[in-house]
Parts: sequence; C-alpha cells; structure tokens
Amino acid sequence: MSTIRFDDVTKQFANAPRPAVDRCRFEVAEGSFVVLLGPSGCGKTTLLKMVNRLYEPTSGTIFLGDTDITQTDATLLRRQIGYVIQQIGLFPHMTVRQNISIVPDLLGWPEARQRQRV
Repeated sequence: MSTIRFDDVTKQFANAPRPAVDRCRFEVAEGSFVVLLGPSGCGKTTLLKMVNRLYEPTSGTIFLGDTDITQTDATLLRRQIGYVIQQIGLFPHMTVRQNISIVPDLLGWPEARQRQRV
C-alpha cells in the first residue's frame, strides 16, 4: 500500500446548494491511522466513498502512491484500502480477529499472513 493523497478534491452532488467536499487537500501516510471528525453532513462519508470509488470526485485528484485512483480498477483498489465505518459493520457472532480476517480469507491468504495482518 502507499500514501493516499487528496489534491484539491471537490464533490458536488446534483441539486445540492453547496459541495459536500470543497477543494480538500491532505495526505495519509502508509500505515498511519486517521480519524475524520465533524458534524453530520460535513463530508466525512463522502471523502471515504471517494477513496474507494463509490463516488467519483467532481474535480481534483485522489492518488494512491503516484497513481490517480481513477486509473485503477475499482475492485482492485478496494482490496488495497481498509477503513472502519461509523455504523455497526461487524458480524456479532465473530471475534474482532475473525471480522478483520474476512476479506484476506476470501482472497485466499495463508493463515500466517492473516495473523500478521491482524
């Protein structure tokens, strides 16, 4: 994985009076943890949905390393990025480790690699 960089990113939804995200610029270093804090409606979820290409920016560019994410297959991109959502997204009958290991397990990662990742 690489640094994620937002370069002057804006997201304007149709019929919205103002952008959900307006000229956003920041960088997240590889391996770091970032928390997005703010009131409801300030653009936190929109930012995350743009990182994994559920939403495309209206303008600006999001980079993973030196690559514009729009030049990467969305499914492959999503396999490289992890984030924790605000709503409950865990399976209650599974441990935290099992929840975190779901995607690596589906991708066929060996158990040792999964343990190292978790």
